[in-house]
Order: sequence, then structure tokens, then C-alpha cells
Amino acid sequence: MWLGMMMVVGWAAFDRKEVLIHERTAGLARLITSAHELIDSYRAQVAAGELTREQAQQQAIRNVGALTFDGSYIYIFDDAIHLVWHPTREAGKDMSNFQDDNGLYFYRELRNVGQAPEGGTFIYNSYDKSSEQDVSRLNYVQRVPEWGWYLATNVYITDINAAFWSGMLKLGGVSLAICLLLTGIMSWIIRGVTTSLGGDPREARTVVQRIASGDLSQPLTLKRKDQSSLLYAIEGMRTRLVDVMGNVRQASRDIDTGTDQLNQGNQDLSARTEQQSASIEETAASMEELTQTVRQNSDNARQASELAGEVSQTARDGGKVMTRVVETMEEITTSSQKVTDIIGLIDSISFQTNILALNASVEAARAGEQGRGFAVVANEVRSLASRSANASQDIRTLLETSHGHVNQGAEAVREARDTISQVIESTERMTSLIHEISVASQEQSEGIEQVNVAVNQMEQVTQQNASLVEEGSSATELLRQQASALESEVAWFTLAEVPERSKAPAVAPTRRTMPAPQKVSAPANSAPTPAAKSGKVAEPALADEDDWTTF
Repeated sequence: MWLGMMMVVGWAAFDRKEVLIHERTAGLARLITSAHELIDSYRAQVAAGELTREQAQQQAIRNVGALTFDGSYIYIFDDAIHLVWHPTREAGKDMSNFQDDNGLYFYRELRNVGQAPEGGTFIYNSYDKSSEQDVSRLNYVQRVPEWGWYLATNVYITDINAAFWSGMLKLGGVSLAICLLLTGIMSWIIRGVTTSLGGDPREARTVVQRIASGDLSQPLTLKRKDQSSLLYAIEGMRTRLVDVMGNVRQASRDIDTGTDQLNQGNQDLSARTEQQSASIEETAASMEELTQTVRQNSDNARQASELAGEVSQTARDGGKVMTRVVETMEEITTSSQKVTDIIGLIDSISFQTNILALNASVEAARAGEQGRGFAVVANEVRSLASRSANASQDIRTLLETSHGHVNQGAEAVREARDTISQVIESTERMTSLIHEISVASQEQSEGIEQVNVAVNQMEQVTQQNASLVEEGSSATELLRQQASALESEVAWFTLAEVPERSKAPAVAPTRRTMPAPQKVSAPANSAPTPAAKSGKVAEPALADEDDWTTF
């Protein structure tokens, strides 16, 4: 604080000094500017031909010499550092080798400073013999390049230095009084702060740094009956942090154990889910094959039904043909009977012809020679009648045989018709059964298709469950890593050894071996035995183990 007040006082005094020097510099600049403007006016008269250069310079020297500022005057020297005009020195004097008591070539320094277009200043310190003390002068110089002149002036700034030191003393006194007052106030504040801290602030800082570095093992030494200081609050915070860090460590260990068990259970569930997914995939494949088989059977049954319908229609057509054959055979039998009657008539005619021929022969024999020709004719007629009778007998025999065959054929045709009728009935029943089988196969195909869709949905759900199990495993692993990271973070704190609280042992989950999947196997009714739940973990406590010296 004292150093700060001294710096403030010094800054204020120096600022005041700079302001005063700036005011003096501005006055000198105005004086030199006025002289420069005066010389410019004479130069203009020379340029106008009103004056010669020598006349203008003489008048300018006379008028510039009359200019003053606060007791200061203007003197002039040229580029060769020869005096052009000086109130106390003769003109034309060479001042290039003029040195002060400090060995400074004063006029050379003035010429160097005056080389700048706007001129320049410098402070010159010397010893004043009249007052027998060191004095400081502020010099200002500016060059007139057209004539090769340097306009210079100066002003004493010793009074500024005196004012500076006077101000320093005044401000120092005021600052001393303020510092004494502030010292008393700060002493009172420090005493109150020390009481609020409960001890030396350095001790509080050391304690806070030790806690910040993670060392919670060392208790604080408090004043007697201290229950409101900062150190008392810090000790309470340290004690609470010890409890919290111990609980966090125990909780992180419990989380680590639980996540290990949960991870093991997720792995078992994932394995069972994969086995179930494989079984469902094989079941889906088998159901797809079964669906194709049933669909093919349904198509075959439909084709068989169509073929049976065609066979039934063919059998009906055959029955109709057989009926017409039976009718034709009956007509043939009727015609054969008529032919038999005709043959009987022919036999009767042949018999009567034979009798007539025999009578004719008898009559011819009676006639003798006259009836011989008639006898020959009668003999021929009897021979023809005999052959006709034989032929009719043969025809009768053939007709009787044919009639028997026709009767047998008609009987066979009737039996074939009856058989075809039975075939038609059987075919119709078979067609009906095949149609029912086709309908049942179609319904079965639709049912199996629905089952196949359900199996596919089960497969998708199982795969989703497997994905969820994998996500759960990832989340569990992440939780375990975070618990390990938390334990690592908490291990940064150093705790005192405290008794370890009891902890209920966790029960590991049981594993059940799933049977190998079988193709087209019915789903098992019994679900796998769930993993046993771990026992409830007791409240976290601080452990009393050898490695608990650092937490």
C-alpha cells in the first residue's frame, strides 16, 4: 500500500511537471513562430524587390531582437555556428567550439536539434555563477533554411523543478496521513479477518492447497470453542469429503461388480438369443419348404380333381356307349330270332318241297317212260330241297351259336355298363374327396403361410432382441468404464484409514445350457431358467484395507 501511494504521488508530481514544461515549450514555440513569420515577411519584400537581402536581414534582426517571452529573448546563428545576433555577445563570433562546464558543445547541439523541419527542444543544465546554484533551461531552436539562420531561445525551468519538489512534499504529507489512516483501518479489518479465518491466513492457504492437491488425511487444529471460523468450515468440508469419497469409492466398486454380473448375464442372454435366432431361422427355412410342399400338393390335388372329373366324364360317355351297345345287342337278338323264324319257314318249305318232289317221283314212276323227265326234275327238286334243308339247318346252328354269343356279349356289355356305373360313382366320390383335399390343402397352405409370416416376425423380433442385448452390453461396458474412471478420479484423494463397512456378497447369475437347434422342431414349452438376482448391496462404506491409505 505504501509503495502504491508513493507511486501515485510520484506520478501526480511528474504529470504536473510535464504539464508545466509543455506550457513553457508552447510559449517558446509561439515566440519562435512569430520570429519566423516576421522573417518570412521580410523575405517576401526581398522577393518583391522592395528591399535588398542585406536590408531585410538588418531590419529582421532588429525586430526579432525586440521579441521576448517571460524574460526570454531570441538569438540567431548561422550554419557555420557564427552569431548573427545576440543581446550580450558580438555578432560574427564563432561559437562552434563553445563548451560548458560539463564539456557539452552547446551550439552544436542546438544546430543538431534545429535540423528538424518543425524545430526542436532540449533541456540544458548549467551552473549559474550569479546565484551560485545549478539551473535548468528549456531551449527551443528552429532553422530558417532560405537564409541559413537558426532562431533559438530558452527559458528557465528551475522554478518548475522547485514546484515539482514542493508538490511532491505536499502530496507526500497527504499520502502519509491517508496511509496511516488506511493502516489503522486495515489493521482492524485484518484482525477481524483473522478471527473469521480462525488462524493465520497462511495456515488456511496451506490447508486449502493440501485439500486441493487431494490430501484429506490430515485433520486441522482449531482454536478452542471455534465453531464459526473459515478453518472450522474447511475442517467440516474435509470430513464430509472423506465420507463422500469413501462412499463414492465403495459405490464405484459395487457398480463395477454389478456391471460385471450384468455383462455376464447379457453375454449368456446374447448366446441364448443367438441360438434361438438360429433355431428360428432353421424353422423358417423348414416352414418355407413345407409351404412349398403343401402348395405343390394343393396344385397336384387340384390337377387330380380335374383329371378325376375328366375320367368321370369319360366313364359317363362310356356308360352311354355301353347302353347303346346293349340296345344294339338286344336288337341283334331280336333280328336273330326273326331270322330263326324265317329259317324255320324255309325248313317247312323245304320239307313240303321234298314231299312234293317225292310225290312227283312216285307219280313219274307210275307214268313210266312218259314220266321219266318229270321224275328227273322231281329228283332235282328233292335234291335242292334237301340241300336247302341242310343249309337252313346249318344257318340255324350258326344263328343259335351267334344268338348265344350275342346273349353272352349283351350280358358282358350289361356287366360292363354296371361296372362303368360303379366306376362313375367311385370317380365322382373320388373327385369330391380330391376337391375336399385340394380345398384343405389350400387352407393348410394359407395357414402355413401365416405361420411362416409369424416365424419370420419372431426371427425379426429375436434379431432385434439380440441387437438390444448387444446395446445393453455396450451400455453396461460403458457404465463399467465410467465407474472405473470415477474410481480412478476418486483415488486421487488421500484418505485416512477408516473401518470398512460390511457389504452383502453379490450372487453371480446362473447359466443354463440351451439345447442345440433342430430343423423343423416344435418350440419348447419351458423357458430357460432366468439368472438369479444378485443380493441387495449394503450401504456404501469406507473400507479398511491396506491399499486405502491412498484413495
